[in-house]
Amino acid sequence: MAVPVLRQPKLKQEKSKVVMDIPNVIITLKDKTRLVVSSDAYHGILMASNMYKCVFCTTDMDLDMVYKEQHKNTNTHKENLKNYPHIDGYDENLVRKLNKDMWYCTICQITVATSCLSRHINTSSHCEELRKAIVKATAYHKIHSTHLVEVPT
Repeated sequence: MAVPVLRQPKLKQEKSKVVMDIPNVIITLKDKTRLVVSSDAYHGILMASNMYKCVFCTTDMDLDMVYKEQHKNTNTHKENLKNYPHIDGYDENLVRKLNKDMWYCTICQITVATSCLSRHINTSSHCEELRKAIVKATAYHKIHSTHLVEVPT
């Protein structure tokens, strides 16, 4: 007599979870307030469709993490960062003036027109991102992560 074939159990296919370890930067303001933002946000690196763009160097880059990190470490980029300091009048909002018409919000990692800057700073999305940056800085003191680099403004 033949033995009936056993059915294979139906298994759930688990989607693989890719966890990216995003480097962060701690920014210490003049009033000793600390904020944590991503390294890309601090360096003005935006992701646009299928490329990275540095708003300070006006450089377009392929979606290559190694090249992006190399760009952040170039002398030209470091000099450009010095030429675009965070503006004192905006305190913890961390905005940099790119030119007379455009600003860069480090907290939200976006460029904003001069006419929209005040409105942007008061939006709920900017306030929420600012709150997250403050909370991350508070958490940093508790866990002492090695992926954070402290940068004075």
